[in-house]
Amino acid sequence: MRIKYSAGQKVAQFLGLGVLGGGSCGLVCLYKGDERTYRGVCSVLHSLDGEMAHRAAVWALGRGLYFRGRAEQRGELEVDLWGIKFRNPVGIAAGFDKHGEAVQGLADIGFGFVEVGSVTPLAQEGNPKPRVFRLDSDEAVINRYGFNSEGHEAVRDRLEL
Repeated sequence: MRIKYSAGQKVAQFLGLGVLGGGSCGLVCLYKGDERTYRGVCSVLHSLDGEMAHRAAVWALGRGLYFRGRAEQRGELEVDLWGIKFRNPVGIAAGFDKHGEAVQGLADIGFGFVEVGSVTPLAQEGNPKPRVFRLDSDEAVINRYGFNSEGHEAVRDRLEL
């Protein structure tokens, strides 16, 4: 017996397969380091407001949705400072991962160190929105988050090994 699909079901199947196929192709291109695909992903993120794009990046890095850095770790880039050995001197400053959600992801994509925070004793909201502004002509961002934080206990629990 043959199943009959309505026109709506056929369109939904067609669109679903298109999204699945396009997404798979996009992931392969990103994995292979295709510059055009990377630029396409960046343009999608730039269509979001600054704070939403930031949250999307932290969310993806926190859930393993990224490609590990492929560059070899070169010994001459290692830095020994205050008795701590860093893989390289390029780190990400506090303010990007304010709640310690993406530490491993940031390390995996190649940062030599990751700062978390600012972390406050108790949870607090920070400045009112909007608080992230793009300066496209300068290729810059103004961050006025303030001290939004989930509080030190939540961040400590997330970072404990």
